[in-house]
Amino acid sequence: MDQKIPFTSYDFWAYLSAGFLLLFAIDSAAGTKLLMRDSWTVVQGTVAVSVAYAIGQLVASLSSLVFERGLVGSVLGYPRNVLFGDPKAPHWLRLPLRAYFQPLPPETQAAALKKGEKIGVVRHGEALFLPAYIHARQMPQVAGRLESFLNLYGFCRNTALVAFIDAVVWYWSYLRPGGPPEYLLWARLAVIVGIGMTLRYLKFYRLYANEVFVAYAYGQDEKKGDR
Repeated sequence: MDQKIPFTSYDFWAYLSAGFLLLFAIDSAAGTKLLMRDSWTVVQGTVAVSVAYAIGQLVASLSSLVFERGLVGSVLGYPRNVLFGDPKAPHWLRLPLRAYFQPLPPETQAAALKKGEKIGVVRHGEALFLPAYIHARQMPQVAGRLESFLNLYGFCRNTALVAFIDAVVWYWSYLRPGGPPEYLLWARLAVIVGIGMTLRYLKFYRLYANEVFVAYAYGQDEKKGDR
């Protein structure tokens, strides 16, 4: 099927938006103001979108490394474990992030694990998340919510990284001789945005896994003989 717009919603929220935000900071700090022109030709618009998309792809790879593997994987613990009461973060770090570390109700954990045992999965973690995810994707309403959460946490994660990079770019430009004084304010605002979007990323990342496990725990099995 032909599509008039060659981008999915995830492409727009996770890649294009992050790419343009980073390009804007670099463009303004360098004083080129290429993105602030009053009119665009088709060629200029196509080039700008292509460059922004490519940069967004690179940002997504870096943000995945920094936030998912670094912050979540190495410091906090993945939601697939946190939701079962198995966080990695020390107690003092869990206090300000209590919403992220809120586990599933014991009954929901037990229901999900019981289904996992039927296919040989005896504990929580990635081994339980994978069949739960496949099961959830086969439920149209759940799949729609998962796509929304994916778009949201991808956007928040990439925007958080771009905001921190933008803060460095604007602060560096401010420190240069004759640097615009307003860039210091922009840098500070970018740091605030980065922190806020990091918290939003953690929220939606957790909700994504929460939706998967709840659907798995209480969704109907596909086997006809299973009641």
